[in-house]
Amino acid sequence: MKIICAYPVNLDAVHDVRGEEIAGLSCEAEPKICEKINSLDDLVSSLLFCMQSGSGAELLIEREEVARWIEASFSWHHRLGGNAGIMANVLAAQGAMPVLNAPALSKRMAGMLHPRVQLPLQGRLVGPLHAAREREMSHFVFEFSQGTAVRRGRLRVVAARSNRLIATFDPLNSRLFTDPDFDSFCSKNIRSFDGALISGFHLVSFSGFREIYEEKIAQIASWRDGNPELYIHAEMGSFQRPEMMKYLVARLPADSLGLNEDELAMICGPASGWRSTLAAAERLRRSLGLKRVAVHTRDYILSVMLDQISAEEARALTCGADAAATLASTGSLEGMLPEGVSPGGLIARDEFIDEGATPSGRGAHLARKETIETLVPSLLVDHPRFTVGLGDTATATIFHEELKARVREKKLRGP
Repeated sequence: MKIICAYPVNLDAVHDVRGEEIAGLSCEAEPKICEKINSLDDLVSSLLFCMQSGSGAELLIEREEVARWIEASFSWHHRLGGNAGIMANVLAAQGAMPVLNAPALSKRMAGMLHPRVQLPLQGRLVGPLHAAREREMSHFVFEFSQGTAVRRGRLRVVAARSNRLIATFDPLNSRLFTDPDFDSFCSKNIRSFDGALISGFHLVSFSGFREIYEEKIAQIASWRDGNPELYIHAEMGSFQRPEMMKYLVARLPADSLGLNEDELAMICGPASGWRSTLAAAERLRRSLGLKRVAVHTRDYILSVMLDQISAEEARALTCGADAAATLASTGSLEGMLPEGVSPGGLIARDEFIDEGATPSGRGAHLARKETIETLVPSLLVDHPRFTVGLGDTATATIFHEELKARVREKKLRGP
């Protein structure tokens, strides 16, 4: 299967947060989430907020001198980042042929991509090392572990759970820039693709977001016009303002939408518990006219689908949850699968079954009017190796399984 992966790929510079280090920084910071990062106070305040709440966030750095200061002030280790890049690697490892947009691909980043990942170059597809250039965009990832404590005078902040704050200075990806070779290849060969995974819209700054969004919406619509059977999934992220996501999802020509619980709350209001989350997902699906909405949380993944892909959605969600847990636990998709299951996810599944859902593997599904609702508990990872890219890993795995089911059904229907 050939799958478009757009838009962002970058280098993640990762720093493992230590409480005493943050406490020793010279700033006057209190836990609060900032709209953007323009100073040390903004960085530390947002980091303390994420630790205190156990939540993740991705905030933009607008001035290059701030980015250079952050780069020089902490120690880093590097790995591949960007929603499209991470998802392309996952798809390639599972046997698909992802075609990736990568306008700033250094040799270092190319070496981190799976050799099956393809990039358009002068009308043909080539492997990562053949497409490498000297440009690369870095995102600064501050990862913290559950229990990490910061003590600053009377202030004491303890990380409620493992998560991360991402500080991004990326002029290319913040404009969702596409390589001209990528644009041309996708346009001319769109009928050869089975699906498209699109993401990264949250990287755009509030200033001028409509113009950038409309340009990408037009590109995606042209893919749909050229191939009406193209299955398109759009994955959301940590947007600067709610109105940006609301503007986007109302216009995006996608079949399926993916969010985490924080992103769902941004567009639908807070949800409390799996019932409320499931109901919000269905309202969103219906209001946007989508075939599917999926929500991934720490305890479970759920989806609401207009059409049933055979009986395979529970299996697809399970594969996605397992892939994310394996990566979190071992740092590799090929590592050992964790054995524990989220207690909160198990409670949600059992309550779902009590309300009429049919057990299906580790999860359950329920036909309700015109939709199929599915819920699968997550696996339990007490001490994750890292937290970045887990949602992308689950999303890409689920998308691959769903797309395989769609391709099989298409073959059964015949011409």
